[in-house]
Amino acid sequence: MDQAILLSPTLISRRGTPELIKNSTVYLGDEFCIHKQPSYADFVAVSKMTGKSPVLMSTLLTDPALESYAGLLSECAKKAPGTEVVVNDIGLLRFIDMNYRGKFRIILGRLMTYFFDTKHTRLPGCTRPILWTGDDSDPSGRKVSGRKTGLRREDKTRKAWETKLDATPIAYIRDFIKRYAVERVETDSDYIFRKYACNTDIKISFYYPLRLMAMTRFCPFMGGIAPRCSAPCGTNLLKLKTRQLDYQLFSKGNAYFAKNKLVKHPRLDRAIKMPLTPCSGFKPVTNNYTCPGRP
Repeated sequence: MDQAILLSPTLISRRGTPELIKNSTVYLGDEFCIHKQPSYADFVAVSKMTGKSPVLMSTLLTDPALESYAGLLSECAKKAPGTEVVVNDIGLLRFIDMNYRGKFRIILGRLMTYFFDTKHTRLPGCTRPILWTGDDSDPSGRKVSGRKTGLRREDKTRKAWETKLDATPIAYIRDFIKRYAVERVETDSDYIFRKYACNTDIKISFYYPLRLMAMTRFCPFMGGIAPRCSAPCGTNLLKLKTRQLDYQLFSKGNAYFAKNKLVKHPRLDRAIKMPLTPCSGFKPVTNNYTCPGRP
């Protein structure tokens, strides 16, 4: 199994980076910050450090960010064809397909696989089983006779992956993968991993030890929404405390995370580790607003 590690371009020249990425496939870039997208100079620097081309990581791109990324793709198409690109933006996927089809090895990032299964980005894993209240309907809304009140994991009630309106039918996903010549899909959800493992023969990667919960523009360092921030997000990981959640929540860059574990499955082809830099002694600046009916 291939071992990979995420590396922000801002960390390339820092002390300790060569040891951090030693013997690992490097994912160069950032999934959540447009100001931490790699340049071709970054690509060359990592290639020299590791002896092999890094995997290019992307995020949701604004128009200026897409133009910048297009310059990177142009250089790589000429000087490093066959480079793997993790696509997390449907516009970028379309751009590559129209201009560089066959020049890159396309990977659907975890933002894209969550796009096909929107509900599962809001779940912390299997933290809470489903409570049946004793009526004659199950959690999907279907009428079921003879149901007993009790606890049971939600996924045991699902016999088909496409029975929910918030999950894209697997037939469409297969066609999408073929249409855009996707070679690999990635996720940090055990449920989504098993979905692709059971229904496709595509290569699958898994992110750990944190899984994505939601993206945000709230910056705990600035203390508010930062719609026009022009600085790269920091690398520090912040612990957030709230009585509304029964699991630990973390903040890093433009995203919230919860803990997860690396799946054990014969279809796991690549494990991608998120390096963590705990931020000690810092109290995040909180919002001035609260949810209705809650403190």
